[in-house]
Amino acid sequence: MFGFDAGVVALLIPIIAVLGGMAIAVVGVLAKGKEEELKHKERILAMEKGIPIPQETKPVQKVKPRYLAFRAWGLVITLIGLALVLSISVAKGIEAGIWGLIPTALGVGLLLASVLEKRDVEGK
Repeated sequence: MFGFDAGVVALLIPIIAVLGGMAIAVVGVLAKGKEEELKHKERILAMEKGIPIPQETKPVQKVKPRYLAFRAWGLVITLIGLALVLSISVAKGIEAGIWGLIPTALGVGLLLASVLEKRDVEGK
């Protein structure tokens, strides 16, 4: 690939990933700082002119109940577990496919948690 040895490429991948993650964090911090600086300048200018300081208005976000997330992840993990049971059983036999029951049980547990959470939320 572009004249690089495979070992060099394998070494560069995690280095680039870590540096990229750090770059994203730095850009986020700098952008937040610039935003705060602009808000501060706006407030100072308003005080100098004698006009009321603009109030920050945050959009009201409707919070989804937790049981919806439990239900969604429960369905996903249950279906992944069942797919593992089926695919491993076909490829290696039913004895090997039994390992897919672990994520299936986790998914069913999340589905049960969503039912109990919904009952608690609606019962209040």
